[in-house]
Amino acid sequence: MPNTTKKWIYSLVDLLFPRLCCACGERLAFGENFVCASCQLQLPLEVNHDWRYNRRRVIWSDHPQLVRMGALTRYERGNRASMIVRNLKFRRQYELGSWMGRIAVQRLKESGLFEDVDLLIPIPLSKRRLHSRGFNQAELIARGMAEELGIPVRTDVLKRIVARESQTHFAIQERLGNAENVFKLMSSDGLQGKHVMLVDDVMTTGTTMLGAIEVLEVIADVRISTFTWAWAYMPPPVHA
Repeated sequence: MPNTTKKWIYSLVDLLFPRLCCACGERLAFGENFVCASCQLQLPLEVNHDWRYNRRRVIWSDHPQLVRMGALTRYERGNRASMIVRNLKFRRQYELGSWMGRIAVQRLKESGLFEDVDLLIPIPLSKRRLHSRGFNQAELIARGMAEELGIPVRTDVLKRIVARESQTHFAIQERLGNAENVFKLMSSDGLQGKHVMLVDDVMTTGTTMLGAIEVLEVIADVRISTFTWAWAYMPPPVHA
């Protein structure tokens, strides 16, 4: 089919079924996918690329096997990052998850965040949540990352054994307690001595990620890093 015919068909389909930006809702231009160029430029990027010593990593300094913690963007209610995440999770735009993973690696590959990582482990959903949603957004993001990094995704390592209710109304210490015994280690095959990266969509207090880290720490000589597509706002510590 000639290129001019393809473009005509594409234009007709776009006229009848316009594609909208997942961040601002405006119409996408020809060649744009999922997020318009303007929103990509205005995405609130995480600027602290000291992945070994950022504030989130320092809080968990008592986990010596934890190497790096990173994120692409910052999540606040109603901002562009939050709208992209919502479109993935609640509007079932499966291909958006892969795009999120690819764009994250493309933006951050030179920062050293993914250096010497051997494999990706998406944070699993509970069986009930996976059934109701139909997909795991963390796995979709991880598979997009894997396309860029050329490393495998392992979904057989962790199992979520507790389907927690929303944590937003709990105090931080209660959330930390609720992170215990959420995950079970299903397989450690091939992980000894490896550098694994846990992947999720959004990190708020980090209690879910902490639960996964503590399960993986029993593996001999394993090193662990984390990546979440967005970090929610983290208030500064209050000094007495």
